[in-house]
Amino acid sequence: MSKLAGLAAALAMSLVAAPALAQTKLPNPVDAKFAAADVDKSGHIDGKELESFKVQMAKIDTDKDGKISRQELDVAVMTGLLK
Repeated sequence: MSKLAGLAAALAMSLVAAPALAQTKLPNPVDAKFAAADVDKSGHIDGKELESFKVQMAKIDTDKDGKISRQELDVAVMTGLLK
């Protein structure tokens, strides 16, 4: 195969593979933590699920509604408040 043909083949393969690679989503480090804490899969950490968070609850629950939303947990993990 000539260099030009090889280059053309490589370019064609990259054009086909690029969209698939672009759609690959890297795992969010908060996903597993939230899923583990949200035992009833309600989309909130509340009730008995809060037992392990009581010490940090006031800091994590920024809107003071008595529940930890996914967004509040994201901020807590990303800022290092919750590890």
